[in-house]
Amino acid sequence: MLLLCMIVFLLSGCDAFQQPGSNSQQDAEKDLLKTVDVCISQGQRFQNLLMDETAAYFYGFAGSAVGSMRLAVERILWLKGEGDSFDALTAGSRYTDWDTLGELCFASPYPYYFEGLLYDVQGMEKEAGEAYSRASIMTNFPDGGLDFYYLKDMSVTDLYALRDKLRATENGIYEYYSPVIYGYKRSVYASSAEYLLLDAYELLEHESYEAAMVPARYGIRQNPKIEDGWVIAVTAAMYANEPYQAAKWLEEGLKYFPESEGLGILRKALTDISAGAGAEGGVNG
Repeated sequence: MLLLCMIVFLLSGCDAFQQPGSNSQQDAEKDLLKTVDVCISQGQRFQNLLMDETAAYFYGFAGSAVGSMRLAVERILWLKGEGDSFDALTAGSRYTDWDTLGELCFASPYPYYFEGLLYDVQGMEKEAGEAYSRASIMTNFPDGGLDFYYLKDMSVTDLYALRDKLRATENGIYEYYSPVIYGYKRSVYASSAEYLLLDAYELLEHESYEAAMVPARYGIRQNPKIEDGWVIAVTAAMYANEPYQAAKWLEEGLKYFPESEGLGILRKALTDISAGAGAEGGVNG
């Protein structure tokens, strides 16, 4: 019971990381890095509880936030004429496209925001407005807004220093977390756990079990308090012949819903499968 109470308390802010409005360059950067630090701390906490998908949500949010700002800095350096090529300029950076940064955590508004910022500084108003609007309608967009437009006016020397600082923060995240990128399409719809779980359910109905595991995984990360999400994820893994992953998701789901009838049925099924495999192995041996 104590564990469940702590989980509910920690997740009470999952859907709305709050940031005050930023009145200066120092405030904007400090607020973002504070959000990143909080996410890393929560990721470590849930990792220690062996709740890998919940931990991945926090680590992914942190990586998406700091990585998006770092990529924006690199893009601005490129616009200022730095680097023989963009690949050379970004050598040593982990993710250098908005889609991948978005997939780290579809609930993060930062990839859309910083993508919009890059359009904005280039005078591409229509494209900037579209990206900004996508960021602003997401649940986790800070109430006080975001304002990093000052980046375009920073000196090249200061931009490189900031880039290195952000890279170091990023590297710290991935000491704990090794994300897998599946190529699932980035969209504002993917910021909704319900949308992701519906996609997984429809793939299950079409017997695309392995494919269903991807949106199911992202769905339970973004809202682990949807009981059916865990049932869908475990079912997909079982039918995809991934019993180890099914067992891991089952264990984590039962920490949220220990009395779940659906998860209880799946636990019995996994136990029976395991027992059958053991007996078969004994005969063959």
